[in-house]
Amino acid sequence: MRRPFPAYVSAALAAALVAMMVLGLSAGCGSEERDYGKDLVDAAAALAEAGSAHILVNAVVSPPEGEAGMTLNVQGDAWADLNAPAMEARFTVLGMELSFRYVGGEAFLRVGGSWYSLAAEKPGGPGELPASLVAVLKALPEILASTASVERVGEKRAASFDCVELEVRLDAGALVEREAVRGLAEDLGLSPAELEDLIAASHPLLRVCIQKGEPVIRQVFLAADVDLSLIGERLGSGLLPEKGRLEVTADLPEHGVEVSVEPPAEARPFEGL
Repeated sequence: MRRPFPAYVSAALAAALVAMMVLGLSAGCGSEERDYGKDLVDAAAALAEAGSAHILVNAVVSPPEGEAGMTLNVQGDAWADLNAPAMEARFTVLGMELSFRYVGGEAFLRVGGSWYSLAAEKPGGPGELPASLVAVLKALPEILASTASVERVGEKRAASFDCVELEVRLDAGALVEREAVRGLAEDLGLSPAELEDLIAASHPLLRVCIQKGEPVIRQVFLAADVDLSLIGERLGSGLLPEKGRLEVTADLPEHGVEVSVEPPAEARPFEGL
């Protein structure tokens, strides 16, 4: 019998996909005949060179269709420096204001005025995940060559810019053959075959909005089925459904921004909310 995938692994995969799309995509606009797949790969290198971005995030976790349960909304801002690497983020979750910092290889969470250290207790834990993603982000041009298809689906206004909207489908089999992705799988305690199965089981949908007339990504939308059972236990909350549909919309109003992150002066071990 195949062992179930832990919730933190599902969350890590979703985070990896979001990070890949948010920090690694940007493409030019052209005619219906344009090779958007090539644009995607070329632009990944261009944005990696920019090195940073301001990201507006809106995430919704809802119960499976037809099932009762609570819908969870997460909204906030993040400033990410890919080169350092470092991140500063501020979010509102269930009416609570949370702050997250990743700097110097350490992750910290601020809740109720106090800072907590997210020490990695297991592979893929919250304190280890940012470092695990760095190698994936740096290998984005190679990884994005694994797209099965990139298709233009229409036009959209995103982050106050007129954009072309693309639907991106990844080839899971080719994706897990990439060295950086295999390294992430190992950190998550998964074999490449298990990671490929997990990607397929999540039924990911990725859509990217590219600014008209300029090679800049302005919005990424990710939808995926995720297992949330152990996340609720880790956070000390029974409000989340065991399984749900994750939908994340990330707007990118700015690229190449200055990101300054300092570790908190004091932080205690994180033991749940």
